[in-house]
Amino acid sequence: MKIAVVGGTGDCGQGFVKRWAGEHEIIIGSRRAEKAEVAAAELTSVLKSRGISAKIEGTDNSKAIEASDLVVLSIPYKFVESMTSDLKESYSDQIVISPVVPMTRRDNHFEYTPPAQGSAALLVRDLLPPSIKVVAAFHTISYAAFGDLNQILGGDVLIVGDDPRAKEVVSNLVWIVRDLRPLDGGPLEVAAQVEGLTPLLLNIGRLNKIKNAGICVI
Repeated sequence: MKIAVVGGTGDCGQGFVKRWAGEHEIIIGSRRAEKAEVAAAELTSVLKSRGISAKIEGTDNSKAIEASDLVVLSIPYKFVESMTSDLKESYSDQIVISPVVPMTRRDNHFEYTPPAQGSAALLVRDLLPPSIKVVAAFHTISYAAFGDLNQILGGDVLIVGDDPRAKEVVSNLVWIVRDLRPLDGGPLEVAAQVEGLTPLLLNIGRLNKIKNAGICVI
């Protein structure tokens, strides 16, 4: 499968690249193709040093999306519109994973601040063509740990979406990462419940001095 990681030059996006490049072809997208190309070369070298043969290329966001079967929107909430409606013609029938969380830091805590649609995932769905299958996932993992291949990640990844096949594809991507478990959380309409866990976990981690706080359903 060809996976475009939009925002793949950032810390969050590089975790997806590192964790999946051993089994899938990864296309790093960036506003500047040159920056994506440099990141692709660096990550290829990092993985090669660990004995992982990876096929990673870098290009601009539009071309990355066009060439992909699946797109990860590894971007801050403020860039959702520019990575969806502004690039609408680059999308066809891909699966789109949204780990995006609209939140604000107030004083010493984070608050969930969803758009009028109710969640970032529903906004993404509304901005993209109807043929796109949007899945919200990866909100309950630490991206610092996700990007560190020396870290063994435990816990659950909650997956919500309306297309069963799309959710199955995303679940299989979760299983690639050792000790992570995918759990079906329901339709996309409940994405706000999952997105809201991110600021909650950040607050819990800070208040209780817990590093890389996550979710484990028992």
